Amino acid sequence: MVSFMENNKNGIDLAKEIVFEVDEKIERIFWTNEQIDKFFAQRSAIEILKNGKTGFMNPCLDLTLVSAAIMASKSIPYFFVIEEHLPTSEFNFNRLHFALDFQHKNIKYFLNYKKANEVHIGKGEYIGRQDIPLSQIIRIPGEIINPYRPICKSLGYDTLNDLIKDKFNDYSLELNINRLKQDNSKENYISHKKECGDKFKIILRQ
Repeated sequence: MVSFMENNKNGIDLAKEIVFEVDEKIERIFWTNEQIDKFFAQRSAIEILKNGKTGFMNPCLDLTLVSAAIMASKSIPYFFVIEEHLPTSEFNFNRLHFALDFQHKNIKYFLNYKKANEVHIGKGEYIGRQDIPLSQIIRIPGEIINPYRPICKSLGYDTLNDLIKDKFNDYSLELNINRLKQDNSKENYISHKKECGDKFKIILRQ
């Protein structure tokens, strides 16, 4: 249940506290290519929390799943948002991004681990990135997301590929992982740490 103290906060404050908790519990680290194959989009929120780590590239699914689990533990109603992007000049394949819409005191808010260590929080529904072409946005009621199951199992699919084939227009997990491996190097990780630091940077979007 939402505590008395939480009930007297606004949605921005609640989202900030969730981000701080995720920052403390989940470290963004360098994954080997073998770890990318094993862990990328494969784990439940509870598995991610037990491990305490995710990859520094494309961590939004893991971070969003953990944030969703924290919201569920606080009885905060939310939607799990999946955004499918069309190809761009930088990425020649459809990509996925994940965010949360939630409600507090009948006001809608969003929580978005946008890129690197940059986290956007604001009022209203998450409307997707406006700087790149959109294929679709899917909103999934939070009660469907089971923190003990990976995303494909929560949505009723046996495998991640079954989910991809049924729900998305032209997303390819293989292309996504191949690009991750292409960009995967200790040098890129060191540059990321130097540029972004260790902690999340919260940006408010009103």
